[in-house]
Amino acid sequence: MIADAANAVSDWEAYIDDLLSIHTNLADEIDWASLADTPPPVKPVRRTERADKARAKLQAFRPSLLTKVLGGTEKSRQQLESAIATEAAKDERSYKSDCDAYDLALQDWEADTEIARRLNAGDEVAIIEVIEEYQVLNEEARLGRSINFAVSDGQVLATVLVHADDIVPSFRRKQLASGKLSESKMPVGQFNELYQDYVCSVALKVAGDLFRILPQREVYVTCEAELLDTATGHQKPTPILSVQFVQDTFMRLNLRQIDPSDSMQNFNHVMRFTKTKGFSPVEPLIETKPS
Repeated sequence: MIADAANAVSDWEAYIDDLLSIHTNLADEIDWASLADTPPPVKPVRRTERADKARAKLQAFRPSLLTKVLGGTEKSRQQLESAIATEAAKDERSYKSDCDAYDLALQDWEADTEIARRLNAGDEVAIIEVIEEYQVLNEEARLGRSINFAVSDGQVLATVLVHADDIVPSFRRKQLASGKLSESKMPVGQFNELYQDYVCSVALKVAGDLFRILPQREVYVTCEAELLDTATGHQKPTPILSVQFVQDTFMRLNLRQIDPSDSMQNFNHVMRFTKTKGFSPVEPLIETKPS
């Protein structure tokens, strides 16, 4: 019973920690500036080492007295000559394999350097192509229900529909001195603050990944949640956080130590939040449209 209680508390704590640390697991960084200057692959050179060795053996062939007596001189010579052709064929296959590998490497180099130059020049189509190619932003299930991107006047805009607040547990767990498990309802203030940290962690994750895969100096991220539209009585995606992330500032953050919601103070942002009511609708810093 004591072990089960400890595991239940540990699982609850781990879930909360994972929920608030989405931003600590970022995409691999791509150095587009270096890629644009990468030299092309070296074209393979035709080599004849195998055939040359076989030819040298033929040239060095000196039949022994026994071979001459038994009449095997011509047979041995023919075998050495045949070996030259065999080894030459191996050289040719090796060269063809090198050429095939070179062609693929050249295609990759041309594609990489071409899109790197376009990105560094601010090509908006290239930006969307890279986002769609790497798809790292959509691999994190906790991120939300959907994410859309757009580029306007060179600015990258991301809109994330985050999960509803039921992603946060409505209860708390702790282990009593007796070893028993205690489970109680989470206070409203703590519940809302945890949801706020989750939303801000999502915004940090999206911005961080974009900075990793694009040569952007700043990006805009807007988080939406399903809120009640009092005009219709239905839930609809509503902006609750909008942030202008600056790369230089973002890269100076110690992502594993920050409080996600507190970190928003480092950036131009809009967020209406209270511990008692949670999020309220906001006007995004910049309007986004799905790409």
